[in-house]
Parts: sequence; structure tokens; C-alpha cells
Amino acid sequence: MALQLVHPDLSDERLAEFEIPVAVEALIRDCEECCQAFHARTADSPVVGFVQSDLHRAYRALAWIRRADVLTGRVFLEWGSGVGGVALLAAGLGYESSGIEVESSLVDDARALATRHDLLAEFACGSFLPAGADVSPQDFEEFAWLDTSTAPAYEELGLDLDEADLIFAYPWPGEEYVVFDLFEAYAPRGAMLLTNHGLEGLRLHRKK
Repeated sequence: MALQLVHPDLSDERLAEFEIPVAVEALIRDCEECCQAFHARTADSPVVGFVQSDLHRAYRALAWIRRADVLTGRVFLEWGSGVGGVALLAAGLGYESSGIEVESSLVDDARALATRHDLLAEFACGSFLPAGADVSPQDFEEFAWLDTSTAPAYEELGLDLDEADLIFAYPWPGEEYVVFDLFEAYAPRGAMLLTNHGLEGLRLHRKK
């Protein structure tokens, strides 16, 4: 198996043609406020690895993927979904959307946002590592964000990883290979992986 870079240019300039609807702007503002509130209430013990994706950029990329019709289906899964921003954007674009997050209060926030904005997205508290995931011990020690003590959340979602058509993740710089390796090992052939790389933008890969 191998990962194929589907489109080398998902730059802000390329995606600028996709306008952000008023309802989506409202959702994005709500997500940002939830993130700020979470950081405020955890200021004394910050949560390692929680950084909100650029939701404007994510929306435009998801809209481009939908228009390009490059997916094998509509099942979307966000690994490390936080307050659920990207998964909720995907739901609004017609994806069958779910998110997995290890912080229970963030899952509560995501579910509340889904209700408030009348979006059909499911969120589960747990690990996005599938049962028996082949991740080396040094990965567990090196990456504080990589949860290994919490049970996988797939059963709660009623979703198997091999059913996902598009997975989104925001790996920390230098840690992308963990996400790529998990995707290549467990996602189905033909599935796509959209990753956020901060200032470097987005990348879209397909499992061949």
C-alpha cells in the first residue's frame, strides 16, 4: 500500500473561490468562542495537543473535495475533533460526519454545537487509535497527545475505521508520520486523508 498526494495545491489562493455562507461564519465564531472558553477553564492545567484548526480553510477544502467528486463515499471522520469544528463543517456540506476526541468536556461542547446549529454529526469520547494499533512504544513516549490509555471510540460511534471515506487530522509538526502510518495501516483502499500542517497549509492523500 502507499499514499498518493491527490492535489499538491490546496492553498488559500486556490480555495478562495469558495465563499463562506453566513450560517457557516456563525458556526465558526461559535466554535472559536468554545475553544477560548475551554482554554480559560483549563488555564491552570493546559491540555497538551489541543489546537483549533483554521476552520475557514477547512471549510473551503471540504467544499472543494465535495465538488471535485474524488471520494468513494460520504463518511467523514475527524481524529482529535476538539469542539467538533471540522466535523460540523463536514456535516453542513452533506458528509456523514463523526468526530473522536479524548477530552470529555470537548465532546460535550461539540454535541452542544451540533444541537445549536442543527447539524447531524456524531461525537464520541475516546481514542482514535483502533484496537491493537501497531504503534511503536517510542511513539507513546515521545508524543504526549497520542492517547493510549483510553479505549477506542469506534464502537460508540457504530463505525469501523475501514468504513471511512475521508479522515481529517491536525498532527503536530514532525509527528505527521504517526497519522500517516495509522491511516495507511487501517483505512480502506481508496479512502482519503486531509491533514492540516499549520502555516504549510493542507494536504490531501489517497490510500492506493
